[in-house]
Amino acid sequence: MKLGIIIAILAALCGTARAEGPPRRIVSMNLCTDQYVLLLAQREHIRSVSFLSADPNESPYAHLAAGLKINYGAAEEVIVENPDLVLTGQYTTGFAKTMLRKLGYRVVEVESPRDLAGTRKVMRIMGELLGASGKAEELIANMDRRLNAVGHARAGQPHQTALVYDANGFTVGRPSLADEVLTLVGLDNRAPRLGIKDFGQLALEGLLVAHPAYIVHLEYRSGVASLASQAIKHPAVTAMLAGHQPLSIPGRVLTCAGPSIADAAEHLAALLAGRES
Repeated sequence: MKLGIIIAILAALCGTARAEGPPRRIVSMNLCTDQYVLLLAQREHIRSVSFLSADPNESPYAHLAAGLKINYGAAEEVIVENPDLVLTGQYTTGFAKTMLRKLGYRVVEVESPRDLAGTRKVMRIMGELLGASGKAEELIANMDRRLNAVGHARAGQPHQTALVYDANGFTVGRPSLADEVLTLVGLDNRAPRLGIKDFGQLALEGLLVAHPAYIVHLEYRSGVASLASQAIKHPAVTAMLAGHQPLSIPGRVLTCAGPSIADAAEHLAALLAGRES
């Protein structure tokens, strides 16, 4: 039996009735929309989140996903939950989104903000969508309080140059959440001067020419060796950093736009303070 026929049968069995008011049967198919749902929605209203959210290497909120049903982005996985709201990201499986919309499901695609202003905007939109505007405002206020505290603590520190240098030479320019965090802690991101906008790739030679005082490494899986990340261990890089190690922060805290941005800022500020003492 073809997949399209199976999906049609499942839709007929489950129905697509829509509840009035805030959604009570929520399915999220994307790591970042998962995080909004986990932080804002009532747990009993969450039918399914993506498998990435259960992985602590991928999500800072994996503990909130524990015990929840997970999905792998397939339309049939969503249909059996009979959701009244399906949340997806811009790059979530296109086939599944198209099929679900054709079947009449309410599919909301959530943008991925690249700055703090956009983050606040999306959090407010998600709060309204999930019937949790008050909780969204609390999360925003707490995030801003923590970010302001970091900025205040770092005020007056001499600005040093820095570059985010990730696996395969990927770096981050402007606009980006990483750039805002670097700026907040008093680091001057060199990437925009190299013509890199939001994201780009920089060869090892380019890194050495840029000669940043600090390299910020977004660590994906702690303790797991990766050929893609070996460049920052090159002897020339070690010499450039005068024997110091790159500043490593968990990549999961900057993957999505949300309260974990404050975690990234606090972590980086603590590393800088330790290096400066």
